[in-house]
Amino acid sequence: MTTENLYEQFVESVTNWQIKNKIDEFFVARLRLTFYYSATAVVILGGSSILLYNTILSNLTQSISENIFLDPAVSKLIIDKAQDILLNRFLTIDLIIIFFVVILGFFLTYKTLDPIKVNMQKQKRFIADASHELRTPVAVVISGLEVNLSNKNLDLDQAKKTLENTLNEMREFSKLSNDLLNLSKYDMPTLDEYELISINELVKSVTEKNKNLSKLKNINIETKLEAPQVNVLGSEIDLSRVLFNILDNAIKYTNDGGNILVSDKIISNKYIITINDDGIGIKADILSKIFNPFFRGDEARTTAGAGLGLTLSKKIIENHRGLISIKSEENKGTNVIISLPISS
Repeated sequence: MTTENLYEQFVESVTNWQIKNKIDEFFVARLRLTFYYSATAVVILGGSSILLYNTILSNLTQSISENIFLDPAVSKLIIDKAQDILLNRFLTIDLIIIFFVVILGFFLTYKTLDPIKVNMQKQKRFIADASHELRTPVAVVISGLEVNLSNKNLDLDQAKKTLENTLNEMREFSKLSNDLLNLSKYDMPTLDEYELISINELVKSVTEKNKNLSKLKNINIETKLEAPQVNVLGSEIDLSRVLFNILDNAIKYTNDGGNILVSDKIISNKYIITINDDGIGIKADILSKIFNPFFRGDEARTTAGAGLGLTLSKKIIENHRGLISIKSEENKGTNVIISLPISS
C-alpha cells in the first residue's frame, strides 16, 4: 500500500470521525499535519536507521571474519546475536523518537494553526456583522415601500416623505459600503502615495471646520496648538478623515454646553495630538473593544453610524507608522491620543 493510499484512508476515517462527533475542523487539520510530520519522521528515521544498521553490521561482520582465531560457527553466532541486538535497539530508539515527534507535532500544529483560526473567526464575525448592518437599511427601505404601495389613499406628500426616507437610507447604505471598501483598502498601506504634510496646519484646519458643527450643540472647542511646525509623511485625505472622525465623536458624545480641547506636543521625534472632551465617556468594560469593527458603545444605537469610524482611524494611523489610544472614564470624558512620526 502506497503512502498516498494510506493518507487517503487516514483522511477519510478522520473526516468520518469528525462528522460523527462534530469535531472542530481545525482539530482535524491538526491531525492531518501531525500525520505529515510523523510520516516525514518515519521516512527520515527509517532511512537513516537502515543505513546506519547496515554500516555497523557490515563493519562488525568484516572485523569478525578477519579474526583467524575464531571458529566460523562462533563467528556466525556472534554476528547473528549482534544483528538481533542492533535491530532491537534501532527499532526501540526509532519508536521512541517517532512517539515524541507525534506528540510534539500535535502541539506544534496548535501553535501553527491557532493564529489562522483566530483570524478566520474574526472574518466570520466581520462578515456576519457586515451582513447585519447592510441588511438593516435595505429592510427599512423595502418595508417602507411595501407599506406605502399597499396604501390606496397615498397622497403626494406621503409619497414624497417615503422617497425622502428611502433616499436617507440609501445614503447610509452607500456610506456603509464605502466604509467596508475602505477597510479592505487600508489593510494594505500605500506608502508610495504618501507625501510630506504640515501636520500642524492640518490639525488647525480640521478643528476650525468642526467648530461650526459644535456650535449647534453649544459646545466650545478650544485649541492649544503650541508645537513648532513639523511635517509627517502621509496622506492628507486619510489623516483628515481620522481627525474629522475623532472630533465628530467628541461632539456627538459631549452634552450641550460641554468643552473639547485639542492640543499638541512633540516627544522623542513624535508629533502627539490629544483630543479631550468632558462628555459621557466610555464604560471600562467596553473600552478594550472600541476599535473592533461594528462595535458601538451606544448599545441603544440612538446615534448614527455603523461603528466603523474608529476601526478605520486605527488602520490609517497604523499605516502611517503611528499609534492611537483612548483613555476614558464614564460620565467624565474621553481622551484620544494620536502619535505620528515626524519626517524631516
